[in-house]
Amino acid sequence: LKQQIPGLDCRRSPQPPAVAMSGLGALMPVPHVAQPSQSLIAKQAPAPRSRATRAELAAWAAETPESLEGFKVASQTLCGVAAAVVAKRRFGRRARRCRPTARSSSRPIAQSSAATACPELNRGAGHAKRRDVLQGALLGSGLVAGSRAAVAANEAVATPYAVAGPRLVQMSRSGFDNMMGAADVVLLGEHHDQEQDHILELDVVQTLHKQAQSRGQPFVVGLEMVQQRFQGVLDRYVAGKLDDEGLRVGTDWEKRWFWPFNLYAPIFGYCQKNGISLVALNADSESLAKVERGGLEQLSQQEWGQYLPDREGFAAMGSTAEFKTYLGNVIVPSYRLHQRMGILKQTVQGEDIDGQMSLKHFVGGRLLWDESMATAAVKARQLGSPGQPPAQVCVLIGGDHVKYSYGIRARIERLGSSLAGSDAPNKALKVVSVMLNPTPTDSMSPPGSTQLSLSLAVNSDLSSSKSSPGTRPSSPSGSARSASLPLADAILLSAPLV
Repeated sequence: LKQQIPGLDCRRSPQPPAVAMSGLGALMPVPHVAQPSQSLIAKQAPAPRSRATRAELAAWAAETPESLEGFKVASQTLCGVAAAVVAKRRFGRRARRCRPTARSSSRPIAQSSAATACPELNRGAGHAKRRDVLQGALLGSGLVAGSRAAVAANEAVATPYAVAGPRLVQMSRSGFDNMMGAADVVLLGEHHDQEQDHILELDVVQTLHKQAQSRGQPFVVGLEMVQQRFQGVLDRYVAGKLDDEGLRVGTDWEKRWFWPFNLYAPIFGYCQKNGISLVALNADSESLAKVERGGLEQLSQQEWGQYLPDREGFAAMGSTAEFKTYLGNVIVPSYRLHQRMGILKQTVQGEDIDGQMSLKHFVGGRLLWDESMATAAVKARQLGSPGQPPAQVCVLIGGDHVKYSYGIRARIERLGSSLAGSDAPNKALKVVSVMLNPTPTDSMSPPGSTQLSLSLAVNSDLSSSKSSPGTRPSSPSGSARSASLPLADAILLSAPLV
């Protein structure tokens, strides 16, 4: 990797200071948040050539355990675009993911072995460096796909657990279904390329749809995968005017998303068959590229109104201790990993940036991503027919936007009062968050851990907001400040824990 990534320093180096967000983008130093060792690679990887054998990778992994574990932890904070999506879009469409032949364990929260995760690295002429960076990110982050055999084996034993402080408590399926049925918005945090996660999503969508029908309530499904400019394509698909191929082409799937369309097709097909509205949640790449290049101030008034209509609440949330804790532990480490991978020199559309993307612009892009999806999800509540109650919304989204509340959950709760509609003024929306098959890497667990980290302690010293008459509470729904941020309300596994 040192040969393949110019400027990568493989030696241990001083940690840069952590940062926190204040308002719409002012950055201020905060007490350092412990980060994994920057000594990512202790030994040179197998030399680039047409093919690296499984034996070579296994030997390398055996000799560099600390480095690989450090890379896994550094990679854990990547959101859906961070590793494969960003690398693929910025390095070219032909970049390929590494696919395993088998998982190291059938346990959903067991660490995957580097030796079995990628038996071979495929390098094509002119794309070796791009693919190596991409494949390394996938290998480290645990985002490589599981085998179809493992999916088939686990398909019929979906098991829910409630996150109860530091413990997981197994739930009955009826209790889990009732909890989700009572929510205004359900967030399902997926691994984009894990087929078993999509099987669970289809199961939940079917359950929620049947429950909503029995209540006489509209039901819609929100999609991180589709940008808002393509809402008309989704509408035509649900109306039966497009088939799956028309949907894939019409949403510019190959360019604007990355993950295999076929993994989502069963969910789309069920929604089309049953007339369930599909809602495009994501900000357009063109708008995101503006922010990555010049910051949130580059957005037009029309874009602010579309993606971030609640400017006051958006700014206030940035000054809370909860958000700053989330920022320092989730987003900033992601930025640092992007730096090490050398993929901050282009926007999401592939436009060159002078130097590299600044931390402020990187954070701004992530906030635009989350706020736009939260706004669209809340607005989707009003898609029912006149006289019907607001719709229940099930959001299919990457797990990094769900975990520890301050991706989109807290934003939906905040936006509920301002965007809920005249029929429900100042209503605090009930949101249920579910992580699908989470791994220790997903949950910020330390290197080598086989357990999930179920909460993230909030540093109350980071808060810079002061209450004053007439100001909106900075915590979601006006609640008291949290001592910790839970991983989620529940987790749903493709196989029960032993």
